[in-house]
Amino acid sequence: MVQLPRVVKLLFFHLLSIEAWQISLPSTRRHFVGGKQMLTAESGTWSSALHAQNISYDVKSDKVCIVGGGFGGLYCALAISSLVENMTPRPTITLLDKRERFIFLPLLYELCVGDATLDEVAPTYVSLLAGTGVDFVQAECTGIDVSQRDLFTEDNDAEMSYDALVLATGTEATFSHVPGAEGFALPFYTIEDCFELRRRLNLLDCEADSSAPVEVVVVGAGYSGVELALNIGEKLGGTSRDISVHLIHRGEDILQAASEFNRDSSKKQLEAKCVNILTGTSVLEVAKSSADTTDGGRCTVTVQDKDGISRQLNADLLLWTAGSKPADGVMNSSLPKDKAGRVVTGKTLRVKGIEDVFAIGDCSRAALEPYPATAQVAMQQAQLVACNVVTTLQNKKNRLQENEKLLPFNYNNLGEMMTLGKSDATINSLGGLVQLSGTSASILRRLIYAVRMPTTSQAARAALSSSVSRVSKAILEKQQNKYDSP
Repeated sequence: MVQLPRVVKLLFFHLLSIEAWQISLPSTRRHFVGGKQMLTAESGTWSSALHAQNISYDVKSDKVCIVGGGFGGLYCALAISSLVENMTPRPTITLLDKRERFIFLPLLYELCVGDATLDEVAPTYVSLLAGTGVDFVQAECTGIDVSQRDLFTEDNDAEMSYDALVLATGTEATFSHVPGAEGFALPFYTIEDCFELRRRLNLLDCEADSSAPVEVVVVGAGYSGVELALNIGEKLGGTSRDISVHLIHRGEDILQAASEFNRDSSKKQLEAKCVNILTGTSVLEVAKSSADTTDGGRCTVTVQDKDGISRQLNADLLLWTAGSKPADGVMNSSLPKDKAGRVVTGKTLRVKGIEDVFAIGDCSRAALEPYPATAQVAMQQAQLVACNVVTTLQNKKNRLQENEKLLPFNYNNLGEMMTLGKSDATINSLGGLVQLSGTSASILRRLIYAVRMPTTSQAARAALSSSVSRVSKAILEKQQNKYDSP
């Protein structure tokens, strides 16, 4: 039974946790140094008070470039635009991304199965940035010349100069370490991946009258892998065919970065839905199945456990959520990188040894132990870097004055949410104070994601869509169960 008052109460508590995080973010203040007005940052509430300030430079407009339009890049661009609203001349802010649409990745599977709309999950950058003062350029960054402060794009290697640069390119799926995987494995990061999975699921649905079993292999048991294994199993389980789902993970346990509550909740659902979990297991090779006489995607996956024992799994559908690498543009630069190719930064998220370049999100590494590769981390880093970018520009203009210090990044874990099925989810927040699973968690998850949308109009659209859809489905299911009961 859905307890809507409790859902509303939990949403309120979760919003309080977001507010608590924002209190730890920098605010801006105005003061005078040497007779000149300056903008500085200090600990306190993230405030819009800067909008009322007028800051003037008697020089050309600065150029701020943000490469990558994921959670980190998009939210950083919007935050910088808000901070510099009344600067004269106003810095030019450009967001560069090779794709047309922003992707709210946690809801990508809902888009795949028609439980969310394209505009809700993947609005265009043009629509999101309208009226924000942020310019959007659809192009792929192919290289960075740090010494000349130039970006190169795929458009005939055209150059884009910058005065401050934020790298937020994220990572890309890679299969290069597994022979044959690229020809059969389907990653799940982009709109193209989403629609390709929808196509393959539709093909399997069309074969519903077949007596042949359906076998699905999911590689990687992080958040995405576990969610896909549960949802795909549920989606295909509505037919009379036997469904087998195998979840392969090289680590010793699934969801190693998750809370104990969410991990245990996920394990219970995986067990209830008969998902075969293979931990401590690596994929050695992927090859075309000898049983596939067509040009279909059926393949054989060779795996090996930690004891060196190999076995083969057949797969009608091979989904890949393990293995990633930074985008080529970041790699094609002299920026300092770790062994995984991530850009190395200091605590302020400024790239080591480079004054005007920052890196956030999955493409960067700011600590000895990397932060979780989640949207939550990228969004928090985006807000902080926005303030540090503005401070950097000010310091450049005031060389004769004492430089303002940049702010260090401190990650505040607000909790996590996972979908465990069409009407099931799990939420752990406020350090375990809020723990919820089931239908009410599923409704709350969509509402919280709506609150976190990048713009107010997008949030309103998502909230309306998700709340109407989820609540109506819950009511219909309750009524159906009532009529079906003897």
